[in-house]
Amino acid sequence: MSSDNTTARVQIQRTMAIYCTCVDSGDADAVADTFMPEARLELSSGTKVAGREAIRAFYTSVVGAGRPDRLPDGTIALLRHNLTTSRVEFIDDNRAQGWTYFMTLSRFGMDHAGRYIDTFCRHGERWLIEDRRIVVEWYGSPSWYEQVRLKAANTVAR
Repeated sequence: MSSDNTTARVQIQRTMAIYCTCVDSGDADAVADTFMPEARLELSSGTKVAGREAIRAFYTSVVGAGRPDRLPDGTIALLRHNLTTSRVEFIDDNRAQGWTYFMTLSRFGMDHAGRYIDTFCRHGERWLIEDRRIVVEWYGSPSWYEQVRLKAANTVAR
């Protein structure tokens, strides 16, 4: 393993930024593309999905075109995932583990917060998510998370 992982860290940070901005903008395809083809996703609500296409289907129901919180004119209500403290440890030249705190704002104010617990894998020139556990440690009521994410979690096969 290289002693200087600066480039890999920047690429992992880019993957995290793409994930968050695409969730916020409603681009489920781009969200899915931050995951490895055989990736796994687990949410603290109990939802578990495996494979990029199943992850795409999950995010389509949560943030895609049919997203239930779209405004009458089709625009997206405010949703902003903000990443805070992040720690990345390299397993080897092609894999890394990450722990990142997040706070999310919505039209309701502070909406939900928690941690992403990730395994990243080098995929060509990119670093993609191989395994993600989303641990929501707090959410407000009312909140986007409560109204959209938890409802979607109940509709996806576990």
